[in-house]
Amino acid sequence: MRNLFFLLFLITSSFTFAQNVDLSSVDEFFKITYKLKNGEEISDNDWNNFEKSKAYAIFTNKYIIDIAKLSIRNVFGSCNINIDNSNNLLKTLVLANYEEINYNYSSLKTFRDNYDFESLIYNAKSRLQSFLMCELDSSVEWKPVYFLFLSKDGQDRDSAIVIDLNLIYKMTEEERINFLAHEFFHVYRAHFEHHEFNYANDINFVIDMIANEGIADQIDKYMGYDQYFSNFGKSKELASEFKQLYNNAPKDIEYLQTTIAQYAANQIDKDTCIDRLIGIYKYNGHALGFYISNQIIKAGLRDEMIKEFHNPYEFFRLYSLTLPKDEKSSLNDDFLLFLKAETELYY
Repeated sequence: MRNLFFLLFLITSSFTFAQNVDLSSVDEFFKITYKLKNGEEISDNDWNNFEKSKAYAIFTNKYIIDIAKLSIRNVFGSCNINIDNSNNLLKTLVLANYEEINYNYSSLKTFRDNYDFESLIYNAKSRLQSFLMCELDSSVEWKPVYFLFLSKDGQDRDSAIVIDLNLIYKMTEEERINFLAHEFFHVYRAHFEHHEFNYANDINFVIDMIANEGIADQIDKYMGYDQYFSNFGKSKELASEFKQLYNNAPKDIEYLQTTIAQYAANQIDKDTCIDRLIGIYKYNGHALGFYISNQIIKAGLRDEMIKEFHNPYEFFRLYSLTLPKDEKSSLNDDFLLFLKAETELYY
């Protein structure tokens, strides 16, 4: 009965999801690659328009843009340029993505011209609303969504959500909605989280991001990493690393708690604490957070987790309730006491 009432609430509730979608980077990509495929020269002005388009302009690190430009010339140009991908995952991912784009070139262009991006925005926010089990706050300022071609991924950047169009193209509609809802979760959570806590130091930032990504992953990765990576055809190396990080999560979480408990007891200094955390904090703590949120859900505490989605202390407190009360429980208490003291002025 509860689900029926909530479904009726979703249908009858009124909300507006005005959003700016920008495809200028996709269009500039097509302009340049079309010329290269037809043996035409690319002018400085062409490249300038490419770099200044909305999505590519966000990447102020010229190294990333240089990888994109070199990969474009390599895949779509008439001459092959040797690209050393050794020990550089980004180069590998971009090159592989561009080769796939070239293979599906005409279909991708048709998709860009005909797909209903506004409906995707609306449906993704509706999915987020359903996930959070509450009406979305109307005071939240939603970031624009910029599409581009780079690596097959999406990011919540300071000024916009940036998503690779080939990633969206390869997904089912349900997967597209869930993926964008994940990114919208970060935007929505940012409205309620306390930035003074998050950015006071790197320790706080790591703890908060683990909670942030751990809950967000339940929107689009609830089926588990094996199926998720298999569905999207992501690189085998990346899939293997994520699954390994997930399997190591229990040990890494114990190490995280031990490290912070030692810092709280003045047994190690802040720099040492941060250096140790960096060793386990990979890919923004996705695997650690996803493992924790899965244990919380298995323990029947999902609603409590969602209710306090913005509070990192509650995320780890709920996880502690899933742990057996053995000789390690005092260590967990030390960590929670530290985190509670750090967060109680903000939450």
